[in-house]
Amino acid sequence: MLSVRELHRIAQTLPPDRLAQQLGPFVLLERPPDEQRAQAALMLGAKRTVAVKRDRSGQDELSMLLELETLLVATVPPLTPGAKLLVGRLPDCDLVLDDPSVSKHHATLTWDGAGGGVMVQDLGSSNGTWINGERLHLAMAVRDGDNLSFGDFEFCFFSSSTLVQKLTLKRGP
Repeated sequence: MLSVRELHRIAQTLPPDRLAQQLGPFVLLERPPDEQRAQAALMLGAKRTVAVKRDRSGQDELSMLLELETLLVATVPPLTPGAKLLVGRLPDCDLVLDDPSVSKHHATLTWDGAGGGVMVQDLGSSNGTWINGERLHLAMAVRDGDNLSFGDFEFCFFSSSTLVQKLTLKRGP
């Protein structure tokens, strides 16, 4: 993963179309877990899932964007239509989230390719998968700017082209 700050540096050297190609079809901007959660994850060694605290309502796209420089960016490789990415805390997952609030195999992200959309499906995780504060019960599409949570991990979803546009607007003349 890269920090957004590092991504800004890379954006200075690559043309926008090449940067979008390097990022893959979409990105997840991550807010790393707090120090206590990180310590708990190390002590548990991915043996069990712990209950998540849902007292962070009020985290919205704007507040995440205001902290953009400190966020990490999870990029994905180029995907074929219908490709699925497994999200969870085990090493066999495509997106590994090393936190005890995340189930071993937590959710899937399915790339549709044609329309540039992504479907998210919870895999019966202990703490659920959430889009914009609503718990998923069925597979659901995510859109640019949607907040996506797996346990205590919070992300903001963007297509690569949207992120590149935001990065290149900051370049200035």
